[in-house]
Amino acid sequence: MTTQAALVGTLEKIGVHFVAGQANGQDESMPLDTLLLGLARSDEARMRLALIPVFLKNPDCAAYVTDVLSRLAPSQQNLLRCYYTAAQLLQQKYAAQLALLFGSQEPLPALFADILQLEHGKSADSRLRQLAQRQAQLSGKLLNWYGTYEYAYTRLVRHAEKRMQWQR
Repeated sequence: MTTQAALVGTLEKIGVHFVAGQANGQDESMPLDTLLLGLARSDEARMRLALIPVFLKNPDCAAYVTDVLSRLAPSQQNLLRCYYTAAQLLQQKYAAQLALLFGSQEPLPALFADILQLEHGKSADSRLRQLAQRQAQLSGKLLNWYGTYEYAYTRLVRHAEKRMQWQR
């Protein structure tokens, strides 16, 4: 079983300082697929939301998404699809700022646009808004999903900017 402390510790190790919490203090690094699985299965919204910054900071994690999906319950699959797609669209929307903070990165492939019924050819922001509506339908939760996606991005960026200032 994946503990919250192990998830937080692994997030810290891969440079995603998104979730405040106590790492377990041990030098154990879980594989990235296990991290994604643990975050998607978490009972805590803040842990699940950490999926977005994981994909933004470490686009290579996209390689594990299909395998991880096959190991999740349907509601968790929908969440992972939506949060992955949010990260992919945020990466497009904020490409210049992300490049300044994290260097040149591979773009996240659009894995779920068709499954999530997002219109092609629209701006990343427009598609994020569409995704937010779709996630509300899929989850049955009428939350401000668009604001949630933007919050995850803003939190990642603010922390990265602070770390850059501290290192000067």
